[in-house]
Amino acid sequence: MAEKAIYEPSGKKNILVSAAAGSGKTAVLVERIIRMLTREENPVDADRILAVTFTNLAAAEMKTRINAALTELIEQSPDDRRLRRQQLLMERAHIATISSFCLDVVRENFSTLGLSPDFRAMDEQEKSA
Repeated sequence: MAEKAIYEPSGKKNILVSAAAGSGKTAVLVERIIRMLTREENPVDADRILAVTFTNLAAAEMKTRINAALTELIEQSPDDRRLRRQQLLMERAHIATISSFCLDVVRENFSTLGLSPDFRAMDEQEKSA
């Protein structure tokens, strides 16, 4: 199943990787993203990636692993400008939790949604009160 998620041709459809904790979802997504960023024909720019997870830890882990893989590839091919560009674009990659991604969308569209520009999300203490 993991190989199918990694090797499914990009651009034909979106994929959803859903499995139990500790089953390797992050590794699958990292490998798929690295392949998309580094393919010879029609590479995807890192800032065009959207990967959402359920936890901040998983999102941070995914970013760390992608950056580490790019660093390793750059060490192997130090003159590859595409790899260096991808690593710079990783700063703007959309790798986050589902809730933080949704909050960003609302922040960017508060006016269209009829919200005050100073709206805020409820924190955990307010939610449990």
